Amino acid sequence: MGAGCCGSKTQAIQPTSNHAAYRVKSPPITSKPETVPTRNKSPPAMRNDSVMQRFLKPSISGNNPLKLIDGYLNEPLASLEEALQPFNGQIDQLSYYIKEAKTKCHFPSEHNLTRDESAAIYIYTMKWSNKCLYDHLQEAWNSQDRSRMKPWYKYLRLFKSAFDKLPNAKKEIWQGTPFDESIIEKLSSKSPTLYTSMGLCLQSSNEIQDYLEKNGITKIILIGYESVNGKLIGAYSANPWNEALLFPGMKLGVASYNVIDANDSLTLHLKGLNDTPAPVRSKTPRPEKHFECANNAHNHSFFMQ
Repeated sequence: MGAGCCGSKTQAIQPTSNHAAYRVKSPPITSKPETVPTRNKSPPAMRNDSVMQRFLKPSISGNNPLKLIDGYLNEPLASLEEALQPFNGQIDQLSYYIKEAKTKCHFPSEHNLTRDESAAIYIYTMKWSNKCLYDHLQEAWNSQDRSRMKPWYKYLRLFKSAFDKLPNAKKEIWQGTPFDESIIEKLSSKSPTLYTSMGLCLQSSNEIQDYLEKNGITKIILIGYESVNGKLIGAYSANPWNEALLFPGMKLGVASYNVIDANDSLTLHLKGLNDTPAPVRSKTPRPEKHFECANNAHNHSFFMQ
């Protein structure tokens, strides 16, 4: 059932023969409305459901996001205030939350981050109002428009300087989502190599799975990332979880995937292509189900455990 199987004439098939099941829409995740803090008060404590949504956005892109910010590393390092100056008047209460971030961020830092670098990470993880810095930045990334990313160059330069100093995630880091057929199609198509996009992960999949199930979503996809230059930010985040950061531009390959329950939920294991993933053998004999890897570097099929 190993590499020899993938070299046979048996055609690769999708994770399940019941394609119609993929088209079943999962119930939406609901969250309570946010309360906008006043300027003379600290922001309210974050509810798990408001920030947890960030771990439910897979950081998988069919295009290399670094092309949108080519040249950002040529920007000089600036203070957080200067780096975010283009967004004064655009992001609600930005100056107030910059001060909050610089006051509450992890500093002094045992990893030698400056206060501005530490605050750049902290403010990215903060949640306020209906549309905070994280939301504005994600919108710019999603636009695929270089002109919308250019005002972010100074902030991303400061952010990357901080990112490079953070401790590496040595184990898999996790995101999850209600079952989404487009993810399966993206991973099994003949499209170009996949890349990481900027995003937040957790160090354990359990919290994500529990959250989705408690919200009535029984068919899910858990996504583990390994060897993707992820960084641990638990001490640098505004949130209480053991978080990790993904920076855009790392090539991804499918190492393996598993069906984990009777609802055909999946666990996907993705790996940075700097470390070539090896096929994972099933421990017990069973009918083979193949997953066609789209990457040229992995033109054989990986199969489920």
